[in-house]
Amino acid sequence: MEVKSTVKIGILQFDPVPGDIKANIKKIDRLFETVQDADILVLPELASSGYNFKSKEEAFNSSESISDSLFIDFLIQKAKELNTWFVSGINERENNKLYNSAVLISPDGLEGIYRKMHLFNREKLFFEPGNTGLPIFETPFGLVGILICFDWMFPELWRVLALKGAQIICHPSNLVLPFCQSAIPGYALTNRIFIATANRVGTERDLTFTGQSVLVNPNGEYLLRGDHRNEEVLTADINPELAENKQMTLLNDAFDDRRTDFYSIEVNEDHETMKREKKILRKKIQKRKKQYNEDQLKTIGQDAMAQLEDTKEFKEAKTIFIYWSLPDEVPTHELIEKYRKEKRFILPRVVGDFLELREFTGIESLEQGNSFGIQEPTGPVFSDFTSIDLAVIPGLAFTRNGHRLGRGGGYYDRTLPFLENATKTGVAFPFQMVARVPFDTHDIPLDKVIAAHKTH
Repeated sequence: MEVKSTVKIGILQFDPVPGDIKANIKKIDRLFETVQDADILVLPELASSGYNFKSKEEAFNSSESISDSLFIDFLIQKAKELNTWFVSGINERENNKLYNSAVLISPDGLEGIYRKMHLFNREKLFFEPGNTGLPIFETPFGLVGILICFDWMFPELWRVLALKGAQIICHPSNLVLPFCQSAIPGYALTNRIFIATANRVGTERDLTFTGQSVLVNPNGEYLLRGDHRNEEVLTADINPELAENKQMTLLNDAFDDRRTDFYSIEVNEDHETMKREKKILRKKIQKRKKQYNEDQLKTIGQDAMAQLEDTKEFKEAKTIFIYWSLPDEVPTHELIEKYRKEKRFILPRVVGDFLELREFTGIESLEQGNSFGIQEPTGPVFSDFTSIDLAVIPGLAFTRNGHRLGRGGGYYDRTLPFLENATKTGVAFPFQMVARVPFDTHDIPLDKVIAAHKTH
């Protein structure tokens, strides 16, 4: 398909009438009278229905199916009259499900549909998450991608569409947060694309929309910026071919210079790099820990143990694998003593490179081990791993999604795979929670991490 070298992009910013498709058609039709020779015109999110529904029933009553839609029929008619393509949000019904969708309309009819992937706030009460993936549409004006409103928060979407070849991303929106319009230049620049964000204006119930629709070029420069409260149509000329140029300097290309071998957190990292990162993280956590004395650590840690004690998993567990805490760890002694007559507690003992499990029968049965000075159990080896309902795991650092950094022996990493029936739970001081822990793909994440709320 031959692509025009100069394309006029239009953005229609208006205040929809909640729940009244016919009234919104009339409003949009009046605004179309101010449009001259636009090639692509972008309308806001849910332009057919308004946004702030009070109930699922209200949302359903203002929805339409794609195959039987007054709103789509209207857009097709106007596309023929104006020789214009439209991207518009629509409240889409499919059987008994609703989708926050956007349609691409040409003078020949419906060209494509995108369903919003990332639902914002109360949208989750009414709409299903989008299931169309991230399609790219071929048009006479270049390759077009579509995102909807809160999708803006997720940089992966912009990058994937750009990598698929999108030159223009149309972004119907109903923005209430004040951040998006200032973030769009960054996405346009880093992906070297054009972005047209069509926002709405007005107030529905308790929500006020921010307007200020924008068109941004591949250099991150605003070509259009709408008013924060007025209905209007804005247009500007662009050259889509500029989005083909990803070169930043003579020696730098925004896409070719990407180091994709290091971008995934799921890949095996270089062993030496991982060792170095773990060593740095251990030092960082130990430094944080030194800001507290032993009594303060105990007080903070007791909060985490109280949270653990209140969980369904702990209350229902009959056999619990747990550690006998060191003074600088989240304390377990009181919990074990409190419940030792009701529950069976299994403690670890370091033997070579592995942990042997032995039942706790009292403080008098513990002896100091050779690793880290931990008090370890004596007595018969416990081997019925399948009977363990709950595993309480210590560590130096944790992430919210369950990755854990230990002291460096790897003992728990070798034991966790055998605890198939146990809910694996980490307990942590607040300063032990971090954004990332280096890990291999064979590492087993914990099922949950409980962090103390107290900080002193």
